Amino acid sequence: MFGSFDFDCEPYEIRSSSIGHGANGYVFRCTIRPVADDVLSGLADAARLGTTIRLLFPSRPLLLERVDIRRVDRLGIRVIGHIVDVQPRGTIL
Repeated sequence: MFGSFDFDCEPYEIRSSSIGHGANGYVFRCTIRPVADDVLSGLADAARLGTTIRLLFPSRPLLLERVDIRRVDRLGIRVIGHIVDVQPRGTIL
């Protein structure tokens, strides 16, 4: 793993978010829109390098590893990743 990439989710629309549990732990999925190509490129590069991605939600951040990011339509991307850590409310990273 090579550091962490922080992504502020507040200015985006988050849809179809879910958390599932399997043999390899918890997996988070969501669709984010609208996402410009340059933002997608930065996220995809971080995922390709094995960087953890911290999704900064207003109430609490979510740290993901083994992240897959794909364009689902002209403005939306799908993020799928294994949850590393969920910070309780009020925790400062």
